[in-house]
Amino acid sequence: MCLFFLAFLWTFLCGAALGQTEASLGAQHHASYSSYYVCKGDALQLIDGDPARADYAKWQVWLYSQSVHVSPSSLGLAYVRWGVIQGPSSKAVMEQTAAYQQFERAYTSFFGANAWGRLTFSYPVGPIAVSELGRGDDPYGLISRIDILNHQLGSVVTELRPSLVNGNPTQATAPVQQYLEQVRNSMQDVARFYDKLSRLPTQGSYLGQQLARLTPGVNQAASAVPKVRAMLPSVKLPVSRNWMTHTEAAGSEGIVHVTITEMGSSAWVRQTWTGGDGSMSGTEIITILPYQDIGDLDIRMLSWGKQQRWSLSIQPANPNGFPQSVKSPERTTARRTYPAVDLKTSEKFLDLEFSSPSEAQDAYTYFLYHKERGL
Repeated sequence: MCLFFLAFLWTFLCGAALGQTEASLGAQHHASYSSYYVCKGDALQLIDGDPARADYAKWQVWLYSQSVHVSPSSLGLAYVRWGVIQGPSSKAVMEQTAAYQQFERAYTSFFGANAWGRLTFSYPVGPIAVSELGRGDDPYGLISRIDILNHQLGSVVTELRPSLVNGNPTQATAPVQQYLEQVRNSMQDVARFYDKLSRLPTQGSYLGQQLARLTPGVNQAASAVPKVRAMLPSVKLPVSRNWMTHTEAAGSEGIVHVTITEMGSSAWVRQTWTGGDGSMSGTEIITILPYQDIGDLDIRMLSWGKQQRWSLSIQPANPNGFPQSVKSPERTTARRTYPAVDLKTSEKFLDLEFSSPSEAQDAYTYFLYHKERGL
């Protein structure tokens, strides 16, 4: 009887008897700023107004396996949803919904249209203010625990989507595919848990067992990030490598000629000085950047009068810095004579300057790509 009722209810909800507001992300994106729903029992009441000004502790987006419609007389939508996205604000739940939809699209583009399954994030209804959940209604501590997992999972989704967008499917080994499947499963499992939490708020023991089962999956999904990026970097290599040979102005020290060469799992940056006052003339510095030791990358714009330059700063992940050799002949200037230099040292950071932002971006992309792959 229960199955018959649900089947009948689903057919009724998806029929023409329901209202005119289609609950797609496109429709709700505008509604998230000008209107919202309030959940009252089994019904949703549409409220005109900015949800950011509504004083509710919990907000939700309800998820469906196919498009549904909502009208003032709609009843039972809560019974046929497959999952829930929940958060502290309308903005939070709508942004998470959009991020999950983007990940799902990237996933199906990468693995195929049928790879995701029926538990899709493509048909949401929201944002929904949940009036029956107050700010202190968490007697079993379940909301705080699932919220932590949900935040962790959201970060994973954001970090891994670029790998699906830019990666090559032929590089997806079986372990990589399994990790990404775990991310997908965790997204669906967390949404289903929020749904159960809404339906069965007093079943603390049962929900606690369910939460304990899905926690390892979320943790495994989080551990997948560096492993996936090692095979599917979040960026594509630049088409041109002209930036690997360029010149930099060094003021009174003259001109620095820079050549970057790939050497196994490292990049060798060779800098040689010419011109200027002679204090650096003939100096050669070679800095070795092992890809696995590359840390933070940052592009900054520099202004020298009316001239603009773009600087890429490369920080080492290794506290010992990047290996470096410095060689220079004896140099005589109008002020003094500099002794010859031949030493091995290390560099705590490396700055590369470029005359165009596109060259700086290509260099940034190159080093980020190899940093993630580690080779």
